[in-house]
Amino acid sequence: RTFQWRQGVSGPYAKMMNSARTQSWLYGGTILVNLFLLVIAAASLGKLAGYGDLGHGMPSLTRARAGFAGMPVQTRRAMTAGARVGGVDIPNRKRVEVALQSIYGIGKATSRAILDSTGVENKRTYELDEEELTQLRAEVDKYVIEGDLRRQIRQDIARLIDIQCFRGKRHQAGLPCRGQNTKNNARTRKRNRHVKV
Repeated sequence: RTFQWRQGVSGPYAKMMNSARTQSWLYGGTILVNLFLLVIAAASLGKLAGYGDLGHGMPSLTRARAGFAGMPVQTRRAMTAGARVGGVDIPNRKRVEVALQSIYGIGKATSRAILDSTGVENKRTYELDEEELTQLRAEVDKYVIEGDLRRQIRQDIARLIDIQCFRGKRHQAGLPCRGQNTKNNARTRKRNRHVKV
C-alpha cells in the first residue's frame, strides 16, 4: 500500500509524491517555511507592541511576560539588575522568599524566618523599596552565609580528620560517613576527586 500525499493526486506525479524521501523533504521544507514566517510575524508584532529592536529583531519572551511594553527604559533596567543582599546578587524577577534562597546557607525555612522577622511582604524583588532592602540586608547579616559558612564547614571537616574519629577517617577515605552501605552504591563519594578535603 502506498501512502497518498494528498486527496486527488494522480497522474505522472503520483509516484513521486508517494515516495517517502520526497514526502520527508517536502515536510521538512514546509516546517522551515512556517518557522521563517513565524519569526517574521513575531518580529513585526514586537515592533508594533513597542519593544523596538531587541537584539535580533525578536521580542524577548520573558520581557513580554513581565509586561515591559509600557514601561520606561530606566524601570526596565532596574528590573533586570539584581538587588545585592549578603554580598550576592539575588534574582530580581522572583519573589523575595525564593530569591533569598540563592544565597548559600539560606533555605526555605530561613528565608521565611527572615521575612517574618523583618515584616517585609513576599513580593517580587524588583518591587522592594530601599528601606525594605536595608531591613533584609541587616537581617541576612545575622546569619553565617556564603564564604564564611563554606570556611566553617571546611574547618569542621579538617578538625574531624585531625582527631581521627570515625567520621574523620571516612572523610579522609572519601566515603560516606553517615552509615550508608558502600558495597554497591556511593558512587558520588567514591569517585576520584581532584582536590583533597
